[in-house]
Amino acid sequence: MSIEPEELDKNTLKKILDNSHDEIYVTNANGIVVYVNNACEKHYGVKASEIIGKKSREISEKKYWGPRVSPIAIDKKMSITLEQKTCTGKTLLTTATPIFDSDGNIELIIENSRDVTESEGIRHELEKSIQLLKRYKKEVAVLREKETKIPEFVCKSSKMEILLTLVRRIASVNSTVLLLGESGSGKGHMAKYIHNNSPNKDGPFITVNCASIPSELMEAEMFGYSKGAFTGANVKGNIGLIELANEGTLFLDEIAELSPRMQAKLLQVLHENQYFKVGGREIQHVNCRVIAATNRDLQAMIIKGDFREDLYYRLNIFELVLPPLRERKEEIIPLAQEILAKFNQKYKLDHEFSERCYDLFVEYPWPGNVRELENIIERLIVVTQVKVIDEYDLPKSFLTSIERQTTPIPSILKKPLSLDDALGDVEKNLILQAYKELGSSYEVAKFLDISQSKASRLIRKYFPSEEHDFKRTD
Repeated sequence: MSIEPEELDKNTLKKILDNSHDEIYVTNANGIVVYVNNACEKHYGVKASEIIGKKSREISEKKYWGPRVSPIAIDKKMSITLEQKTCTGKTLLTTATPIFDSDGNIELIIENSRDVTESEGIRHELEKSIQLLKRYKKEVAVLREKETKIPEFVCKSSKMEILLTLVRRIASVNSTVLLLGESGSGKGHMAKYIHNNSPNKDGPFITVNCASIPSELMEAEMFGYSKGAFTGANVKGNIGLIELANEGTLFLDEIAELSPRMQAKLLQVLHENQYFKVGGREIQHVNCRVIAATNRDLQAMIIKGDFREDLYYRLNIFELVLPPLRERKEEIIPLAQEILAKFNQKYKLDHEFSERCYDLFVEYPWPGNVRELENIIERLIVVTQVKVIDEYDLPKSFLTSIERQTTPIPSILKKPLSLDDALGDVEKNLILQAYKELGSSYEVAKFLDISQSKASRLIRKYFPSEEHDFKRTD
């Protein structure tokens, strides 16, 4: 059984129209206002009764609003939509629709106006946010370029030439790289060099120092966390460093310091290119190159159970060992000149090194490698007041290390000994050292590759009988 629609009387229709959130403004063909609902009060600050019966042109002169849309709709005989401002500061989106009689003449113009002031504010804020985002993108691009902008490697030794030839080939693919070498040997510099020559060079380069982040925070920092993951967490959650490195390079410095738990989670990322945020249930996908670095012996750590063997083999697709500075002495002077120029520019100075200074740089063993060279040069540039930096400007500890390195070992050839006496001294020293360390004639014989009877005879020959029973000291 169908229900007939109830006919609405005039009063009911008026109630409906007067309580509409949008403004309804009706004029006849002569431009006289025949109806305005109550929404006009919030739009123009006047009662509907003050507008009905008056000509639109007359009302417009009171500047309640900008030009009405009706005249345009009458002229074009079609619906027109425009924005207009009101005297109360509102922004209205107004659509004027002409109504035609049976003869095709305009009978009424119905205007429907919606307050879009708030939407306008949102749009304005959106435009500001877009402009701010563009600015941040530019700043990030500048910072990224600054972070990854490095000088070319000084390559004056055969070791570095061979290494860089291999590095250029490795950089062109997206495989994982493990960098090994002493502290300060340039592993971070090499990681940036690989990134800059890789397919991901326009992507981010994110460095994570695994030794500097507490183990209890590492998981949240690395993988991020979902909202409400733990007490004190950001209510909106947080992205992790791995996500920041997407489409770029993730450099894990001091990889040997990762906890066993983090080693297992990192293995999953390397194996599947996916992970879960802390407290999250949604799989996160990532596409980034991983470069790891350490100055520790990972294979020895594996034997002790401190590092996962499966993670080592995942990281060790390409293993690069950076030679220490003392093994590429040909590069010390060019490196020193490059570093000198960098700090001269930074501090707006004009220092030089004397030839004697360069000679001492070559003699020094550089236990801290390139980083130590940089630190010493920066110190010399800042504290030295004369233009030419000379030997006496170098730190005392620096000169002491060279003296210790270059002091000749007392030679037996300086003594007026015969060859037999000299050989006897060497033999005696060997027997003494071996017996003190090993504690038995059997072990001495085995170590020196001689018979036990000969070892016993030599021990008795060179030491009084009371010394034969001394025990090995640890």
